[in-house]
Amino acid sequence: MMRTTSNALLALAAAGVAAAASTVHAADPATPQAPPKPAAAAKPPVAAKPATPAKAIVLHGGVPGLVYLGQPLTEFLSKFPGATSTPFAGQNDVVRIQIPDQGISVLAMGMTPASMTIESIGFNWQGTYEGVKAGTRRTAEGIGPGSNVNELLEAYGKPAEIAQESRKGALAQNTAPGPDATLRYLYRSADATAATFFIVKGSDVMRMATSHPASVERYILKKGPASGPAPAAPAVPPAKPKPPQQP
Repeated sequence: MMRTTSNALLALAAAGVAAAASTVHAADPATPQAPPKPAAAAKPPVAAKPATPAKAIVLHGGVPGLVYLGQPLTEFLSKFPGATSTPFAGQNDVVRIQIPDQGISVLAMGMTPASMTIESIGFNWQGTYEGVKAGTRRTAEGIGPGSNVNELLEAYGKPAEIAQESRKGALAQNTAPGPDATLRYLYRSADATAATFFIVKGSDVMRMATSHPASVERYILKKGPASGPAPAAPAVPPAKPKPPQQP
């Protein structure tokens, strides 16, 4: 009886030691644990392309959807009902239209008012130019009010041509520009169908204008197919005389 009890106590003691060892082993901080799996790295978001501001001026085009080269005159007038118009150099096929409070002046060209389209657009940025106040619109590259010539060159690179203006719209002939000269920086589109020039005085960018050179030549310079006289009909060569008949 004593041996049985003693054996039972030993068995209980052994079981307790084993349990205690198991508990200590589980709680032992020195025991290495399997490292948690690292979370999958999140993919970086795709950088969105900067959108062209809705009211920005696009080089060689104008302001998309508002005033742009090739825009029907009727559509333009519906967007700017307060625009003022004046004849251009007494011509019937060219009319100047201005929105003085927004710094915009355009030339519409065409054989009839119903067929006229906007073929030249000017944006003024400093002072008042030909009755048009300074506007606030900038190009998509950031050129606008307060821009200087260095910013212009950084945005668009070397111009195709630089010419000096001696007075409004007239180019100086063979004169060296002074430090405060008014210069015209000309840029052409890749397909040569449009051209844009920036007027720079000193170091300040004053204004810009974009146009279709072919329309300017046709309607203003009168070099187009509709400006010259109709070609003369080719002369008819005289008929050759018939040889005399033999009797």
